[in-house]
Amino acid sequence: MDVVLTTIDRLSRFTETTAVALIYGYCALMLTEVVARAQAQSFSFTWEFSQYAMASVFALGAGPAIRTGVHVRISLLSEVLPPKAQKWLDLVASATALIIVALIVLAIWSKVDKSFDRNILATSVTKTPLWIPQAVVLWGMAQLWLDLAARAVRRATGRTYEWRDADAEPSDV
Repeated sequence: MDVVLTTIDRLSRFTETTAVALIYGYCALMLTEVVARAQAQSFSFTWEFSQYAMASVFALGAGPAIRTGVHVRISLLSEVLPPKAQKWLDLVASATALIIVALIVLAIWSKVDKSFDRNILATSVTKTPLWIPQAVVLWGMAQLWLDLAARAVRRATGRTYEWRDADAEPSDV
């Protein structure tokens, strides 16, 4: 089980790194467009690719956010429960999330499959095959499912299940 959990963690870290690279790409696209507009020009692809990048960043960042415990949660109920009840509430919430994310993954997979089979292209000048940005979002949602599953397994087996402040400076913790 440790090998599987370690592999999921490594995939999550790679996914997180990809999301950061896409944020830099998004910034570069927007700066390029700002400079071009200052010269009374515009690039037709910057807005389109920026939208793909942002959708990808949100999807790719969701799983690592579970791993590091930075998702928004309402802990009003869990804070007043005893530790054993907190654990069971967390496991029920994790199981529910796994089902919902599995349905999302299936829906996105269906969308990617149809876009690929039908060779659906963006209606913009670039004619981007839509399965490409959709596949990146699918990757992010699949990683979210894996990170949720790893968290649930760790929680159920008494292992450390969140890495809060994992990347924080020692002075910030």
